[in-house]
Amino acid sequence: MLLLGAMLVGCWLVQRRQSYLLWVATSYSLVGSALAWQSLLAPEGLDRWAVVTGVMYLFGAWCFARGMAGYYSVSARPRLGVLIGAVVLLALYYYSRVEVSLWMRMLWLNAGLGLLQLLPAAGILRRRLPADGLERAMYWSYVVFAINTSIRPLLSLAMGSMGQNAAWFSSYWLMVLATTVLFALLFSMLLLANTVRDAMTALRAERNMDPLTNLLNRRAFQEAAEPLLRDARLGPWTLLIGDIDHFKRINDTWGHAHGDHVLQTVAGALTQQVRNDDLVARFGGEEFVLLLRTDLASAESIAQRIRTQLSEDKSLLPDGDRMTISFGIAPIADQTQLSATLSRADSLLYQAKQAGRDRVYVARPPNETQTS
Repeated sequence: MLLLGAMLVGCWLVQRRQSYLLWVATSYSLVGSALAWQSLLAPEGLDRWAVVTGVMYLFGAWCFARGMAGYYSVSARPRLGVLIGAVVLLALYYYSRVEVSLWMRMLWLNAGLGLLQLLPAAGILRRRLPADGLERAMYWSYVVFAINTSIRPLLSLAMGSMGQNAAWFSSYWLMVLATTVLFALLFSMLLLANTVRDAMTALRAERNMDPLTNLLNRRAFQEAAEPLLRDARLGPWTLLIGDIDHFKRINDTWGHAHGDHVLQTVAGALTQQVRNDDLVARFGGEEFVLLLRTDLASAESIAQRIRTQLSEDKSLLPDGDRMTISFGIAPIADQTQLSATLSRADSLLYQAKQAGRDRVYVARPPNETQTS
């Protein structure tokens, strides 16, 4: 247990943001120390030190609950934890100093440990169910061990180890040690596997997302667009390129902080108007690209809604100035045409800018004229 705790501390030193690793490491260290101490104590010492080891077990159990709560971003309910711990410690004091009973101490302590470990369980389920098999395995191993902790004295009796003699206690103690260490090993592997998976996911998100707008960046857009365009069952696809009009003037007049606010507002408007399976990206500066699973007419309607929404937002720029955006829109058939369609939509965007900005230009047949 102490070695596992030290290993988790080492992992926490590498991934400081994962504070739950430190809480679980603290739990392992406290429980491991208490187990080692009681294993070395003479039988008469178990009564004398029952409250002290009880504190170590109980705080260790709550630290474990705090680690699980931290992983899932829920509360470990510390007030209820303090109440449970106080009641259990009073029982341990009574049955070690007033009416000595090893059996009653085990019942109270194990019930308290199980309840402390389960404090965040309901909050985890209310917040979200474990997402995948690895995470579900970790969650349910934690729940099963907490329940096992609560009822293991009764399980021992049900298995025929009735009585309170030395042989019975030795068998029970070996069961406690075995189940605790086996669970610690299993849970540590599952926790570290989930931590590595989460770290890789976070790194991938940092690589793929624009940090200011939380939209896809150029590379991630192209990587996500190609498999979608290869699927013949999907489509039709339309590509939109939008560019904020006079963005340099916004930065120069009201500062870059306000410019960042404008970019974030535009990103929000873009994502509001599209579906979950559409792609929205910031290609750099004030330029945004959308890949929509729709035809030209619907894509033009979406662009017009975005343009109207932003221009009517009087709070976006100081003094009630209007903020406008221009679009170039072109259809796309498959992934081989992605680069060519980007160039075509960009050319249409340039025409919209040249025509006076605050316009939507769409790839039309030669006999049709543009409308803004």
